[in-house]
Amino acid sequence: MKRYDAIGVIEAQYYPIAVSLLDQALKTSNITFLASENYLGGKLVTLIIGGSIADVSAAIETVKETEKSASLKKALVITNPHPEIMKFIIKKPKQIIKKQAAKKKQPKGDK
Repeated sequence: MKRYDAIGVIEAQYYPIAVSLLDQALKTSNITFLASENYLGGKLVTLIIGGSIADVSAAIETVKETEKSASLKKALVITNPHPEIMKFIIKKPKQIIKKQAAKKKQPKGDK
């Protein structure tokens, strides 16, 4: 697993705003997009980025300046993330496949 000097966590309301914020962060800094999670049908989106402390900090500052409305819920930098945290962020391919298979096996309830 690759080691990052810092990770950035961006939480935004609505998927299109999150994509726009991620685009701005990637364009302004030398960072890597690591993961995303959607909650409430895309109404709450969490993005995780990684890179050097300077690059992640610059990307987070860009995000904060770009989106000053209530749509940006939180944007923060975690320096020197512990390897245990990274296990939750960067999922191994086997974990992703198992998760997808479990979703397919779940019976759909009657409405």
